Amino acid sequence: MKTLILLCGAIAGVLPATAQAQANGDDVRCLLLSIGYSSAAKEANSRQVAAMTGAFYLGRVSGRLSEPALAAAIRAQGKGLPAKQAEPAMRACAARAAAAQQQFAASAKQAGIGG
Repeated sequence: MKTLILLCGAIAGVLPATAQAQANGDDVRCLLLSIGYSSAAKEANSRQVAAMTGAFYLGRVSGRLSEPALAAAIRAQGKGLPAKQAEPAMRACAARAAAAQQQFAASAKQAGIGG
């Protein structure tokens, strides 16, 4: 019984770290995609959305990762995504950033700030 409890405790201790590492990797991937799209997109609106999305992910990454951890996360991304996967991934990143902005706006409104 003690072994089972210790095993469950060890697994529970690893899962949050694994989930956080995955979130960090996702945030770095979105940051890199946003940087690329903010300069490569043909339409001004797309460049602006990419820049705003990049600012969101930069804020998330800079608050959580040290410089060596960020460098490692960037290296872990490798050469990036193939073109066919990059656009849907960028859309998902932008949607996640927009959802966070909407959540913030709703919270601010509930707090009596803003319109």
